[in-house]
Amino acid sequence: MFKMFVDKNLSITLVRCLLVLSALTVYSCKELDVEKTNFSKTQKVDEIIKRIKLPIIGSEVIAITDMGAIGDGLANCKPAISKAIAEISAKGGGKVVFPKGDYFCEGPIHLESNINLHFEEGSTLTFSQNADDYLPVQLVRWEGVELYNYSPYIYADNKTDIAITGKGKLNGSAIGGIAEWRTKQKPAQNKSRQMGTDLVPVEERIFGKDNYLRMSFIQLMNCSNILIEDITIENVPFWVIHPTYSNNITIRNVEINSTRINNDGIDLDSCYDALVENCKFNAGDDAIAIKSGRDQDAWRVNKSSKDIVVRNCLAENVLHGMAFGSEMSGGIENIYVENFFMKNVKKYAVQFKSNRDRGSYIRDVFIDGVFIDTTSTAVFFTNDYHSYRGGKSPSDFSDIEIKNLTCNFAYGKAIDVQGLSSKPIRNLKFENIIINKEMDLSTVKNTTDGSYKNVQIHKEESDFSN
Repeated sequence: MFKMFVDKNLSITLVRCLLVLSALTVYSCKELDVEKTNFSKTQKVDEIIKRIKLPIIGSEVIAITDMGAIGDGLANCKPAISKAIAEISAKGGGKVVFPKGDYFCEGPIHLESNINLHFEEGSTLTFSQNADDYLPVQLVRWEGVELYNYSPYIYADNKTDIAITGKGKLNGSAIGGIAEWRTKQKPAQNKSRQMGTDLVPVEERIFGKDNYLRMSFIQLMNCSNILIEDITIENVPFWVIHPTYSNNITIRNVEINSTRINNDGIDLDSCYDALVENCKFNAGDDAIAIKSGRDQDAWRVNKSSKDIVVRNCLAENVLHGMAFGSEMSGGIENIYVENFFMKNVKKYAVQFKSNRDRGSYIRDVFIDGVFIDTTSTAVFFTNDYHSYRGGKSPSDFSDIEIKNLTCNFAYGKAIDVQGLSSKPIRNLKFENIIINKEMDLSTVKNTTDGSYKNVQIHKEESDFSN
């Protein structure tokens, strides 16, 4: 069921945690009401997965080397890649193959429908860091706000049946390049947020040159029937895999090694009917984040993230593990997370974050099976995240269940739940939570109708008052 890299890389501690929680789960399932609940959740997960359609790709096959690409790591292969995509698209779609070799691309790859970019084992695609290569600007959602910016490295808008597959590597060559823009981005970042708040027409939100907004590596806008499988991605300047307004998404057996600041591994942004499984993360920020836009601009778009399954993933070294928000103003609901293994999480392993401007909701989230070796905080909730300006629209958190979670060592508060007194977190359920050691006292505050069953934290008595 689980990929071999987990078997090879899991620490002894995590294996022990798995055994402990397996026993706890068997014990808890003796109760009839728990059996019914588990069956209902399993049924919903199955329904989501059955709805997800894999892409239909045409039978044509073109190798980029047949279009003139040279795999020496020096020659610009973008013309050959674009030519291969155009030719195969004209024939109804098919597979664009990157044979073994080192390929260099001066600028983005724009996908068409019914196309599979397939990277054979031993192939590497490295992108340029000349910003002008990524013009003209394209419509994106950037940190939750729609605008026109430099093109993402791999981009599609309003396409269907897209695949990026194979055992090859994709390299954003971020060091010393576009990744360094973060220190310069604040003026444009603030401008984009104000435009979103003021609902400036999207066609007037033109950024790009001299605005220093880093691009997502793979951003697929308004697409359906997506498969991203087996590839390794490394050294990216910003968010790595970023489906936006898309559905029927399968991301599996992907490895991400990109540890710069803001390097989220996978951001599902106002998406539905998605499956993420058997993926491995060494990431500078969230391994996986569920998002749905920022403040007034997301209320305008009004698209939630929902009906998403995440299972059997491994976070080796990350800043955060599984995150919800903070850009969640379109809503987040019906999310199922199963068997997430985390080795070293610098801050928050499971994180729910919003602030007093976001509005909307996070609800009906079910997390079953999280195994953490070392972290600062295993479970963190805040409705008071930074950067709010008005503070008049706190979000609604409700109906969230976390069960069968084991943490070996938390060097902060193992559990830190901070609802607002004016907007308590409703119907929060913890079950079978085992923290072997924490350094600070866990707290759960400003919640209503919560339940805490078999929560064991090995330190002095923690504060679980509501």
